[in-house]
Amino acid sequence: MQLRHFQGSEKPIIQKAVLIAEEATSDFFKLSPSHWRRARYDILTLEQLRQEEISPSALAQVAKYICKLPGRELKSAQFDLYRICLQDHNILQTLEKESTLGLLPLLIYIVTHELVHIVRFSHFFQLFEVSAQEREAEEQRVHALTREVLRPYRCPELAEIAANYQYYHN
Repeated sequence: MQLRHFQGSEKPIIQKAVLIAEEATSDFFKLSPSHWRRARYDILTLEQLRQEEISPSALAQVAKYICKLPGRELKSAQFDLYRICLQDHNILQTLEKESTLGLLPLLIYIVTHELVHIVRFSHFFQLFEVSAQEREAEEQRVHALTREVLRPYRCPELAEIAANYQYYHN
């Protein structure tokens, strides 16, 4: 079955959502640009994902990879790379079901949520690999933090998404 993915007209909306989410997350956690150089991440859409990064239900997920600098064997040459894997097909399906939602506010919320995860992983507030029970507890913590990160943005759609994210997410 062919999964639906974002089209060309939606790409600028993704870029705008990422800029807003990065700024909001940086402001909330008081992160400098050097933090993002240490906590390396990429944001990918469905057409860029590996098969194992595609979810049948999540709106997005974070994958973690250990990378090495080429030609270097020292442990200090290793770094974590996080990939925010947007699940276009699930996001588009959510927008179809919830006609009052817009793509921009939904993506702002989703990307912010995933960036909060990355901040927590990179500051060692949370381990990446945990039990299913701990993962669910972490989702609740990140959901609450995401609402706080986005609180300064007075957007009714963002407030609706924050209030109902658990519903959209499942």
